[in-house]
Amino acid sequence: MLALLRCAWALALVCAVCVAPIVAAARDYYEVLGVRRTASDREIKTSYRKIARAIHPDKHPDKATEFMELSEAYQVLSDPELRSVYDRHGAEAAQQRQAQNNNGQRPGDPMDLFRQFFGGGAGASDETPKGPRQTYNAELSMSDIYVGRVFALEHIRPVVCPDCYGSGAHSPQDIHTCSACQGQGVQIMRQQLMPGFATNVQVACPTCGGKGKTIKKACRRCRGDKTVMERTEIDVDVEAGAREGAEYVFEGLGQQAPDIDPGDVVVTISSKTEPGDFRRVGHNLYYTLPISLPEALFGFTKEMRHYDGHTFTVRRTQPTQPHAVDRIPDEGLPIPEGERDDAQGRTAGDLFITYEVVIPQLTGKRRDEVMRAFGVEHEAAHADL
Repeated sequence: MLALLRCAWALALVCAVCVAPIVAAARDYYEVLGVRRTASDREIKTSYRKIARAIHPDKHPDKATEFMELSEAYQVLSDPELRSVYDRHGAEAAQQRQAQNNNGQRPGDPMDLFRQFFGGGAGASDETPKGPRQTYNAELSMSDIYVGRVFALEHIRPVVCPDCYGSGAHSPQDIHTCSACQGQGVQIMRQQLMPGFATNVQVACPTCGGKGKTIKKACRRCRGDKTVMERTEIDVDVEAGAREGAEYVFEGLGQQAPDIDPGDVVVTISSKTEPGDFRRVGHNLYYTLPISLPEALFGFTKEMRHYDGHTFTVRRTQPTQPHAVDRIPDEGLPIPEGERDDAQGRTAGDLFITYEVVIPQLTGKRRDEVMRAFGVEHEAAHADL
């Protein structure tokens, strides 16, 4: 099925390329990305990530043209120089400057741009080893879980050295064929099994470490390690109502190394509950509401405020037993769009309120009044029993 989708995407992309000049002139880049003209670099990046994920051609082959538009807009607005040219002179001038910067070549494959953000994707080789996952745990307040939140996660990882492109050498001229193994990366060694018996075994060349190459002068930047450490930020967009343990996977943003595909970054979401918070079970919320003895006896009406500021009414007109529970429909956590089919189309869970009757401390005259009201004789009348 995925192969068919990719074929459809490829065909749609060909069509999109043919009409790209028409499309480019038709829409404002800021409009395509859904941001203001004063948007920051982070806002542009976040918007691109969100829209690209939603219209990726692997899932929506009919949106190939929109994907091309989006990629073109991001390539221009994410580059300070091109953005300045675009703001002053328009799309055509920005495209001309972009072509000059690329030595006359057309902008790269939009899927390459997508993979810079999400990694892997269509066209990734299944034969190339993939690096390890990097995992982070993000603990959010119940308020953040209810309304959703976007936050920047500081991410540190090794990346292929941009100076030597992962060779570890100062220059290509400093890379030589290993003289010990003649570039094979292995050597044949004679191994004695027992007196009178020996065999030939193949081992990794100890001189070049099995690479078949030796380096005369190491790269100044990575000192021959082939990778350098990079500190960056990942924008994590947690949707409203994200389930406990939800995983946000950022493909290809993990550790880099020569000859392997970058691993993924996985951010796992959990909630923390403060005193007085609602508690969650799935998409339902639970809350313990203290009420006074008069409220338990005669009823009450209370206005409660939710995490997003909206209010709802809790009303009891009959006596309330301790630990009685009321269910308030649709006042639980929002149900993310991708989970609504399993929830029979519902958009939110329910709120369950447990009532805790607070019994007052009674002394003296007040105690006598309450006892008389309930028809209870004073304990002094039975002192002789």
